[in-house]
Amino acid sequence: MPSKKVTKEEQKATAELSKERLNRITKTRRHHVRTNARVLKYGAKSFVRNTWLSIAAIAIMAVTLIVLSATIIATHAMGTVIDKIEQQVDMSIYLEQGTTEEQVSKIVSRMTQLDTVIDVSSTSPSEANKAAIEKILARSKDLSAKDKETYRQNLLEAPNRLPWTLNVKLVNLNNTQELEDFVSNDEEIKSLLDKNNAPSYASDRRDTIDKIAGMMNRVELIGLVAAGVFALIAILVVFNTIRMAIFNRKEEIYMMRLVGASRWFIVGPFVVEASLYGIIAAIIAGVVAYIGAFALQSQFGTTLDPTLDIMRNFWYLAVCALLVAGILIGVVSSLLATRKYLKQK
Repeated sequence: MPSKKVTKEEQKATAELSKERLNRITKTRRHHVRTNARVLKYGAKSFVRNTWLSIAAIAIMAVTLIVLSATIIATHAMGTVIDKIEQQVDMSIYLEQGTTEEQVSKIVSRMTQLDTVIDVSSTSPSEANKAAIEKILARSKDLSAKDKETYRQNLLEAPNRLPWTLNVKLVNLNNTQELEDFVSNDEEIKSLLDKNNAPSYASDRRDTIDKIAGMMNRVELIGLVAAGVFALIAILVVFNTIRMAIFNRKEEIYMMRLVGASRWFIVGPFVVEASLYGIIAAIIAGVVAYIGAFALQSQFGTTLDPTLDIMRNFWYLAVCALLVAGILIGVVSSLLATRKYLKQK
């Protein structure tokens, strides 16, 4: 019994002496450099040592970053499509055929002052009639040039029942309340509205416009949820990988604790190892995202051009974003694992 007591006291005294020496050494800048170099070295060794676990962790992290990249690319491309559609789609307000140009001009002037309105243009009945005739003739491909001209003259001589049309472009297709209130409350425009043609915001086109406006939000939400799920799986995979690495090195960790090694010296290699997972996964995800995006260019035509231009011009920002996301997932996972299994007792 006395010999055991002496042995424990000696071990305790040796540990205290080692800690004191380490405290003195750790105050030097050279020691910090050597410590960080060793942390990087041990982290790289652990990365190579656990090859299959590293491959599994990198694979799931790469999938996470690919899904996140695809979501951002798809969201931006969808936004470009919606912007183009919004530029082409406008609200149509129909006025009686007998409305004068002066009356139309006054209404257009007041309507353009609305905060939600970008631009208002008008189409007279005669202009609308000519445009409709040209559309009809464009579909009649079997007619000769002479027959088309005869057909055009007959249509022009026929009674024109088309109304005046006010084409209104809005800031937001989903926000028509101000325009509706104006049309409903303005006495002059109410008296001139065409009874046979309701404004487009009150017709079936409103449903189409609402669907277009909400499409990007749904795509973004689905993509972010999917990326979040994969990110959670990636954190769990890396967490278990680091936990197994800690278990395999538990004797080594115990000895480092015994001689007074700092927490960073113990935890650092695992953080470096997980960060390497994130860096490699980010590189893989970046390559796949760029190849995939440019490969789809031929199928979607000019739709992806604005998105691809950004990817070309700001590729360094995309690479940095992927690296930060990958390293962040790795660091969070490693810190969670080391916090659970390397608590000082």
